[in-house]
Amino acid sequence: MEIIELSRGSTRAVVAPEAGGRLHQLSIRDGDRWLPLLRTPAAPGEHLDDPIGGGSYVMAPWPGRIDGGRFLWAGRVRDVPVNSGAHSLHGRGVYLPWKVDRTTSTSCRLSVDFDSGWPFPAYAVQDIALLDDGISQRVEVQAGHGVRFPAGIGWHPWFRRSVGGRTSVRVRVDADRIYETAEMIPTGWLPRVKDATDLRGYPSLGTRRLDAYYRHPRGPLRIGWGDIELAMRSSANVTHAVVYTPEHAVCIEPQTCAPDAFNLAAQGVEGAGMAVVDERHPLIATTTWRWTIGG
Repeated sequence: MEIIELSRGSTRAVVAPEAGGRLHQLSIRDGDRWLPLLRTPAAPGEHLDDPIGGGSYVMAPWPGRIDGGRFLWAGRVRDVPVNSGAHSLHGRGVYLPWKVDRTTSTSCRLSVDFDSGWPFPAYAVQDIALLDDGISQRVEVQAGHGVRFPAGIGWHPWFRRSVGGRTSVRVRVDADRIYETAEMIPTGWLPRVKDATDLRGYPSLGTRRLDAYYRHPRGPLRIGWGDIELAMRSSANVTHAVVYTPEHAVCIEPQTCAPDAFNLAAQGVEGAGMAVVDERHPLIATTTWRWTIGG
């Protein structure tokens, strides 16, 4: 399997284009040690057996779940592949090989044409660029000739629970409301965060197990391991975040829309973030993750 190795300053990345165009690993330098941040298999090729379970990948042309693999658009019911219980999960890009368009020692550009699992001609372009102390990512979803469709973009990193021996993980999401869910699908009701779902104060995760959809967080998302902190700052259209905390990892997912946003919009729920893409109006989103040690 082809891999791309990038390095700049105190940041290293390994990109696996054929495995959903993902970051296989992101590492930071602490003195003379390189510390991996992502939970990922030993070999990039193992992602092909478990496309959604490791590294960090783009979710496009939708993030999260689509209820029943169906949504209404332009007066017609559209179908996408069901691959997670009764639902469709994490778009199409993560399941497809991406083409390498350009590489340097510090950056790369990848692209993918969505397959027949997306009912519209469309493609995505992904730019990854390292900083001395972080990584910048840009994704563009573009429509084919004469088509118009709903879209969303998200990133799904699987962060380690232990980095360089630091095991006390903290997460900050400065949001007041989450989406109520039924079988992992938002109902449209927006209760206030409380108890385990309240991450405004940058708490230690401890043993809490979350799979929560946050609406309109303010400021950067943050994750910390002891004296290491990673701040995730995104473009203004990245208006949602999902926090998933299984026992073995921590996923903090910046997204342009809520899961099942296409169906929420059809139900009249405002503010769920669904974008509309055509030839002249691509959906473009960015996220930049910068880290500090002992700051």
